[in-house]
Amino acid sequence: MNEIVTVEETATFLHKHPGTIRRWIEGGKLKARHLAAGGHGIYAILRNDLLEFMVAGDIEEKEKAKHAPAHKEPPSPQRPLPL
Repeated sequence: MNEIVTVEETATFLHKHPGTIRRWIEGGKLKARHLAAGGHGIYAILRNDLLEFMVAGDIEEKEKAKHAPAHKEPPSPQRPLPL
């Protein structure tokens, strides 16, 4: 059986604000189920969906790094001292 985590637990785990997690859910970036509870309801996130999200993000970051141009420092405007 899949373990369910809340938006707050997910935010703590990922070191993000709960509002960021909600935006990711509403934007379709992170899978979650909306449960009617109280006035607005809550989001239930399956632990497996959270792990898939993390793996996909890790893969995306590695691909971006692979195709990103190498960082070059600008040449120093200082002239060497004549010795």
